[in-house]
Formats: sequence, structure tokens, C-alpha cells
Amino acid sequence: MQIIDPNKVNWKKVEASNMPVIDFTIEKELIGTFKAKEENVGPNNSNIYTLRKLDGTDVCFWGNTLLDSRFKTAEVGDLFKIVYLGKAKSKDGSREYHSFDVFHGTGEQVVEEEPTEEEVNQAFDN
Repeated sequence: MQIIDPNKVNWKKVEASNMPVIDFTIEKELIGTFKAKEENVGPNNSNIYTLRKLDGTDVCFWGNTLLDSRFKTAEVGDLFKIVYLGKAKSKDGSREYHSFDVFHGTGEQVVEEEPTEEEVNQAFDN
């Protein structure tokens, strides 16, 4: 076990602004694993969510009433797909909001890993 002296670590504050914020009007679909949720961010006290995309990069997105309700029970590591549907009108037609379909990934996820050196050697020996 490695012991770390926190007084000797060069700490850098991690803020949402350090990561790209997705613009769903341009990138209509986002697939990734849930990493974090920050509450009461910015002047509107909004939620901001972080997902790790399939390519390994982290992106943030701002919550709205719909997204906040869908991510209420999200746990770190959960797989999600978010599809931007465009603007929709409220039931009474008094306002517009950004609408999304949100899917929660279930079941076994197949991830291909690079073969080990031993597996490569065995493949060529046969």
C-alpha cells in the first residue's frame, strides 16, 4: 500500500469549466458513464453533470427540469444515452424548453480489450 503525504501533493482545483460543456444543438446524442453531479452551480443554481464518453473524454452538460428528474437516481458508473429532441412547448403552451430522451444502459456491456503480449504470441504460434 502506498502512503501519500497530502502536504506534498501539488493540488489543482477541478471545476466544471475545465471540461468541455456539450452543446446538444450541435451534438445531438451523448453516450457515456455517469461520473459526477454538481449542484447549485452558476447564477441560476443549476445542476451540472459529468459523463465519460466512450472515447474516454469527460464532458459536462447543464441540467434542466427534465434532465434533473432523469438523473435523480444516477450512480457513478451507470451508462446513459441522451438524445436531444429539440425544443418543445410546455403543456399549456406558455414556454419552450429543451427536450431529451434519456436511456439507462442495462445488461452486460461488451468491452474489447487489447490482447496481452502472451495472447498475441499464442495466436502466432498456432
